[in-house]
Amino acid sequence: MKRFTIFVLLVLMTIPMAEAKRRETEEEILRKTRHYEGWEFGAAARFDLLFYEMDYMRIRGQKGVTSYQTQAKVGGNAMVNAGYFLNNHWKIGAELGAQIQYNDIIVPVYLTAHYYYGKRKNCLFNFVNLGTNVIFSHGPRFGATGAAGVGVRLQKPEGKHAFDIKLGYQAIMLNARPALKGSFSFEPRDVNRKILNQGVFVGVGMTF
Repeated sequence: MKRFTIFVLLVLMTIPMAEAKRRETEEEILRKTRHYEGWEFGAAARFDLLFYEMDYMRIRGQKGVTSYQTQAKVGGNAMVNAGYFLNNHWKIGAELGAQIQYNDIIVPVYLTAHYYYGKRKNCLFNFVNLGTNVIFSHGPRFGATGAAGVGVRLQKPEGKHAFDIKLGYQAIMLNARPALKGSFSFEPRDVNRKILNQGVFVGVGMTF
């Protein structure tokens, strides 16, 4: 009985301590609450895993040929970004980056939209990227790119910089040069080649 009484007393003492620890003062809440407005600039890096590829090639006057391939190719890119907060939840902006793929430097250019949940500086968010990509070798060629996913934003109460971790899916369509070797009765300009890659990525970024 004595042991049981001591146990009950300890439990009763623990409850107010936990309650006191759980509650935050108005000042602490204010410091941890975000008040986003205006422009935000940042940089990010992504680690990509390409898991699927579609390759389409058509020679003028002939029927197009499409091939499919599952794969596991790794890659990455670096991005700089700018965004404008419409309110405390929505941010609209753009991203510009560079990545190396198929022995070419690919420059993706996105329009972006982010939605931040809740009111705290540390929060979850969703994002969508839509835009184009440019291959500059042998003249600029434009493709299409889209991405979407989820992320978490981490920011200290008094910190000026926020850190983002993203997990997403990306589809990128490249208007690639044909891989031709030897002599042919047609010119490279007569060949239309499209490559569609699908992949997942993990990204990390920081705001300035």
